[in-house]
Amino acid sequence: MNITKNNSFANDVLKPLPAGKILLKGRLGDSLRLSIANRLKKVDYSHLVEPFRLRNETDGFWRCEFWGKIVRSSILSWRGESDVALRNQITCTVSDLISTQDKEGCICSYPRTLQTQDWDIWGRKYVLLGLARYYLEISADPKVKEAIIRELDYLMGQVGPEARNIIECGHHNGLAATSILEPVVLAYRITGEPRFLKYAQWIADQGGSTVNNIFKAALKGIPPFALGNGKAYEMMSCFEGLAELYRETGRSEYRDAVIEFYRAVRDQEIFITGVGGLKDQWGEFWDNGKIRQTQHNVGALGETCVTTTWIKLCGQVLRLTGDATVADEMERTLYNGVLGAMVPDGSWWMHRNPTPLAGASSKMRAGDQIPGYGEDCCVAQGPKALAMAPWLALMQDDKGPIINLYEAAEGVVELPKGVSVNIQIKGDYPRDPHVRIVLELEQATAFPLRLRIPSWSEHTEVLTSTEKLHPKSGTYLTIERHWTPGDTVSIQFDMAPHLIPAFDGGYRVAIMRGPVVLAQDSRLGKVDSPISLEGNAGFSLKAVPAPESIFETYQLPDGTTLCDYSSAGNEFAETNQLCVWMKRSE
Repeated sequence: MNITKNNSFANDVLKPLPAGKILLKGRLGDSLRLSIANRLKKVDYSHLVEPFRLRNETDGFWRCEFWGKIVRSSILSWRGESDVALRNQITCTVSDLISTQDKEGCICSYPRTLQTQDWDIWGRKYVLLGLARYYLEISADPKVKEAIIRELDYLMGQVGPEARNIIECGHHNGLAATSILEPVVLAYRITGEPRFLKYAQWIADQGGSTVNNIFKAALKGIPPFALGNGKAYEMMSCFEGLAELYRETGRSEYRDAVIEFYRAVRDQEIFITGVGGLKDQWGEFWDNGKIRQTQHNVGALGETCVTTTWIKLCGQVLRLTGDATVADEMERTLYNGVLGAMVPDGSWWMHRNPTPLAGASSKMRAGDQIPGYGEDCCVAQGPKALAMAPWLALMQDDKGPIINLYEAAEGVVELPKGVSVNIQIKGDYPRDPHVRIVLELEQATAFPLRLRIPSWSEHTEVLTSTEKLHPKSGTYLTIERHWTPGDTVSIQFDMAPHLIPAFDGGYRVAIMRGPVVLAQDSRLGKVDSPISLEGNAGFSLKAVPAPESIFETYQLPDGTTLCDYSSAGNEFAETNQLCVWMKRSE
């Protein structure tokens, strides 16, 4: 196979800004700062390294995943909030982990006799992801590069064309092990070593599962629950790796498979809150979740690891396609599933989401997943989902800036020919539908400004100094003109409430205002009680003062008070109940 180094990211339509170029100042930004202060900076990183030093993980568990997951969360969080102390912690723990590498190049927590079994390759995936993200985002340290090379070469001696097949390793019929595809591609991007790209290609060719080739099956329209064994998180990770492989090879079938899979998950599996996963006691599998989210006896609903990987997969597809509706999905997940899964002070997360959504339920903190170890996979992953907010908020293409999120923020975008623009977003979005954008430039400059017009905003009004625009929902509005210092753009979004009937044809309904799902909460009134509306469309919501612990509250015509889903149940106690899919009285 003839392999040549491709220009990384050359195939992306949209690109995230470099680290430190965007600061969120609204609800998402405040939550990110709490997550950093009360969770990520308080992690005992030496505790996470210890299993790699001792190599005593003989019980087949997954202590090996926590270092990479948490370091990856910390790196993306630092990217959107340049906390010096957090960066120092990341640098120290990367050095500490590398010190566990043996003379053969191995960094893993399993003894040699058990390697490639259970969660070993999964854990090494997260080792490589943590090291690769550090190298690409924080410091191109040659010691990190060398550690990546040695770690991957060691694995290739154990699993590969001349050794064990990767789909025969680990759990979930090969999905968990195959998900190492992403860091293998990143290793090639970092090193330029052709053997790593060849290895990534071999992994993709195995198809991800002993059940079926998930990549080819996705292209044929096979539903997500029938791909492999249906394990949602691991499966999406495999498709993330395929997206990265497309960037290095340009093979269109890889891109097409990722997009078709994304669409199938969006249309068949994602709940109204922007999360997914059900069937087992933790909500980890695809199982026609969009239709079944209002049903009972379908297992738990919505593992936070699935939420995190879903928003990351959306990020891959947004970069590849520039489709504004993908950013809509990410916004919905951020303001509902992500914020709703975090304990308000940012110190902890829930594992499964409230179950049932159609009925009274509570949010509960994740426990000690491996008794005595003190961690949980979703607590490790949740901060990364939240850190996708600044990554998404302000992006760019080859011509200019793209605004995806509208909470208060400030960012800097480098334009062609070395000119930069400071973009300030002002307002109280998503509570307030009015947003003002201020452009600060050193000199008058011509460039296109692209604004995401959400699908939920049916009648959006955009004002510049010279024109009034009424753009189409679910698209990007491009305003191309000669911008002068201090120019402003005002946007009035349509936040009329939307009534959403249950997808299974049942009698329950949900209500959204803008990107926010509204819910009943036991602190505001009776939960799972019927609501009465004026009609299927055109009913009103009246904003009412919110208690201190709740972000926003609204009253229906019948007097029922609802709050934003992220605030609903945020006492994380069985006594604080909520209901998303509500009974509708005739």
